[in-house]
Amino acid sequence: MFQITRRSAKLFSTNCIALRKYADSSNVATLKGGENILYLSLQKKFPQAKEIKIKDISGGCGAIFEVFISTTEFKGMSMVKQHQLINEVLKDQIKSMHGIRIHTEIPAENNKSN
Repeated sequence: MFQITRRSAKLFSTNCIALRKYADSSNVATLKGGENILYLSLQKKFPQAKEIKIKDISGGCGAIFEVFISTTEFKGMSMVKQHQLINEVLKDQIKSMHGIRIHTEIPAENNKSN
């Protein structure tokens, strides 16, 4: 979707990523504008999500985000389909971004015997 150039690759450096921690449900009240909008959009679309994390990896300017979602709602879907769903949910916000990284997972089911 987005091509990483030598110039934009610098934004992905360890120093830049370390500037902000993931924004998730534990600190949703402190999210910056862009992170908050992404978080609320994904929370609305994936109400059963065990975990939604948003991180501004652009150094704070809101141009590049990393998104992580863990939900059973992805069960039976290919990774491509999971990412397409997220792209669809965030399509309006993506228009103003330079890039987005998407990570998804299906949480392990707990099969505890009583």
